[in-house]
Amino acid sequence: VECTNCRRPGPPGALPDGLCHPCHHAHTHDSDPTTPTPDEIAAVKAHITNLRNLLKPV
Repeated sequence: VECTNCRRPGPPGALPDGLCHPCHHAHTHDSDPTTPTPDEIAAVKAHITNLRNLLKPV
């Protein structure tokens, strides 16, 4: 198994969430999490609505 970020090989138990220790530490200790903008929220909602429409039977 390998880290999904840097591709470093390792046993599954050593890769929590698919990340090696340095990558896991970098992802969990990044700067403040960003808040999505209203435009980003609207884009996600539109995308989900489109996906739901695609799942409807014809």
